Amino acid sequence: MTRKRTPILPRKTILISTANAAIAAYFSRVRKDCRYVNMTVEYLPADSVESFIKATGKARIAGKFASAWAVFGLSDFNLEPADLAGLKDLADSRKVKLGWTTPNISMWLYLHLTKQAPNFYVENASQFDQQIAKYFPGYKPTAEFMTGEGSEIHLKLFKFFAMAVNNASAYNKIAEKKNGVPATTFVELYDDIKEICGDADLSHNNKVLAQ
Repeated sequence: MTRKRTPILPRKTILISTANAAIAAYFSRVRKDCRYVNMTVEYLPADSVESFIKATGKARIAGKFASAWAVFGLSDFNLEPADLAGLKDLADSRKVKLGWTTPNISMWLYLHLTKQAPNFYVENASQFDQQIAKYFPGYKPTAEFMTGEGSEIHLKLFKFFAMAVNNASAYNKIAEKKNGVPATTFVELYDDIKEICGDADLSHNNKVLAQ
């Protein structure tokens, strides 16, 4: 008598697309460091945020992803916070979620390094860069840094993730009061990653985590 096998349901998959090479390098490390095997990171250069969202929608369909995120810094496309509201309808029509940080990824990284978020809205990304460089000498929000001397930045910041989430909540309130939109939606992005990929497996990175 043949034993019935319980069917194994396919894992859901998530797409992280970005038009910024540094963000692509950073989330590629997130994928590798956390062993998120059902997460795909795609670098999709684009001339405008609209074409980037459309390209992400096409990649979602082609890869049959359960969830797709277009991830960007506002400075990638010279956007103002007021421009974000007009992107929602386009993103929704392509079944794409928007993951942004203002003005670039430096703000998100900095929130891991401070016990208290800035109590004012920071316009210039260089202020975040200077603070991060105190902990990671030579820091620049570039792919060259993220794949070179800064290749372990995600791992070294991982233990401060909860602090970054709390800081993002506080800083978003300041940004929303000033601009009507949050400074970042990366917390929602990470929530979706965890929902689809599960808990991070960092067991192969204990030496770096202990530093």
